[in-house]
Order: sequence, then C-alpha cells, then structure tokens
Amino acid sequence: MPAASTPAERLYTLDTLRGIAALSVVFWHWQHFFYVGDTPSGFDPTRQPFYSVLSALYHQGGLAVQLFFSISGFVFFWLFSAGIATGKVSLRSFAIDRFSRLYPLHLATFGLVAALQVAYLADHTSYFVYQFNDAYHALLNLLLAPAWGFEQGWSFNAPIWSVSVEVLLYASFFLICLAGRWRWLLAVVACGAGLLLYPDTYKVGSGLLCFYLGGIAYILLDQLRRRAGSAAALVISTAAALAAWFYQFAVAEAANSYLIMCLCFPATLAMLAAAGLHWPGLLRSTAWVGDISYASYLLHFPLQIVFALVVDSLGLAREVFYQSWVMLLFFAVLIPLSLACHRWFERPAQRYLRARGAGAGMRETP
Repeated sequence: MPAASTPAERLYTLDTLRGIAALSVVFWHWQHFFYVGDTPSGFDPTRQPFYSVLSALYHQGGLAVQLFFSISGFVFFWLFSAGIATGKVSLRSFAIDRFSRLYPLHLATFGLVAALQVAYLADHTSYFVYQFNDAYHALLNLLLAPAWGFEQGWSFNAPIWSVSVEVLLYASFFLICLAGRWRWLLAVVACGAGLLLYPDTYKVGSGLLCFYLGGIAYILLDQLRRRAGSAAALVISTAAALAAWFYQFAVAEAANSYLIMCLCFPATLAMLAAAGLHWPGLLRSTAWVGDISYASYLLHFPLQIVFALVVDSLGLAREVFYQSWVMLLFFAVLIPLSLACHRWFERPAQRYLRARGAGAGMRETP
C-alpha cells in the first residue's frame, strides 16, 4: 500500500509531542534523587516540586516511554514502509540511518555515566540508582542490548533500555515491510504478540504493542485522508482522541495502561498528525523540543548524578530536591546542554557516519 500522498518531510506536531514525552520522563525520574542504592528511602511523592500541577507525570510519567514507541511506529511506517516494501530503501541504508542516529550519543553517555558512577561509588556505599555496572552489563550496553532479556538488572545509563528495544523493533519492522502489502496484517500480528508479552515481559511487549499500534494509526489516518479528505480526517481523528481520553478520565476508575497505550496514544497521534498535515506549519516553532528529545532523554540521568554529587559534597540533605528552585535549575542546565549536544555533537556525528557509510542523500530522521 502506498505511503500518504503528502509533500511533508516533517510533522512538527509529532516532533513537539516527542519532546514533551522526553521531558515527562525527567519528571518521572525525579524520584531518583531520594534513592539509596536501588530503592527510595523516606521518599514522599507529594512533596516533589509543583506536585499539584505535575502529579500525573510523577505517577504516570513512565508511560511516556510507551508513547515514544507509538510515535516511532507512526513515523517509521510513514517514512520508510513503502520504500522498504518496494526495494527503494535497502537494509544497508536503513541500518546506517539508525546507527548514525542512535549510537554516537549512546556511546558518549554510556562512557560518561560509567565515569560518574565510579566517582559516586567512591563517596557512597552503592552506585546511584542503577547497580549492575559491571563488565557483563557494559558489554550489553555497548551492543545496545541491555533490554533484550539477557540483563540481570538496570545498568549504566538505564533509560537507554527503550532504545535497546527499538533496535529490535527496527529489525522486525524491516522484515515485516518486506512482505509488501501483507505488512499491515503482520503489523496486527505483532500487536497481538506484544499484548501477549505485556506486562510479564513488559519491555519488549510494550514496545511491540505500541510501535505497531502507532503504525496502524498511520495507515488508518492515511486511508481516512484519501477517502474523506484532509479536513474530515482531522475532525474524525480529533473526535476519536477526545472520546478515548474522556473515557480514560471520566469513565475509567483509575489510570489504565492498556487503555492509554491501545486507544489514547494511537488516537492522539492520528489527531496531531492530521492537524500537522492539514496545517503543515503547525507547531513549527516548538519542534526544537523534539529535536533535542534524544539528547534530553540520554543526558538527564548523568546530569542527575552530577547534581547528587554536588549536593552531597556541599553537605546538603537530599530533601533539597523537594525545592522548586532546584528543579528549575536542573532544567535550566538540561535544556541548553541538550540543545548544544544536538547541534554540535549529534548532527555532526550523524552526517559524518552517513557520509562515510552510504554517501550523500540520506535524510535526517527522528
């Protein structure tokens, strides 16, 4: 089945959403500052900064990772599925595209966290939060495989687990797209496999489920736009998203991860994509938040170690992290650092590796 007939190269609405999701994980991980070893000690979630406003992120922010998977599925089916199915995108070019995007910053932050954990252990009885920082887990991290089921626990820059799962998703995605028009049926099968694996094998299970639901959301929106037009697709997808979230908040008794992952996230992606395709410049001014999403996601944990080391060296109690000004200071460092990393490290490394591996002509992708 052909890709959506649109000249758009980017959906700024989804770029912005990806950036918001990355920052949501930072709020979810604010609890790290109150850990002793791998468990929280004397931690009161309600005392976290701006709790009355951010309570949903403090309690459910971990689902932002599943939102990442959904966004990836939508975008990859939009950008690559037709090209792979028709042979226009080769395995080599696809692999170089992904390696150049993911590996340089992963390698850099892996080394940074390894050094910071050594410094942290020198003054503490355990590592900061993630404890399995040995040679075996270092090898898994170097292979981008710390979430494939071989691990004994969380290690090094542990948020990379979602990227590790995405590597498996990219491989399955390429194989599925080789099936041509049957790829949509196989995408449904992959969703079913993810549903069976989740929550017992929640890393790979939620990845399969959400990635391919994102892909299905893309094809449904594509068909809706072809048959009903851009404006009607926007209205229908907006109604579906509002209905899904209304059911979650007004009817469901509590936050339901299945409902959020299976209905709310895909419907929201379809709505935002429909808006971005109907108004191509929508949210262009905020798309930079998406540009730095990978950097902010991988840099926030090493930055947490730095903040913890500084606070401890000053003789301050960890309760200082309940203060709002400390959170504002953290983000005042994280966001400019992520911007600089994206501009002066990620993009140059990506261009260099693609030029060396496949020549010119490869687009920058999320």
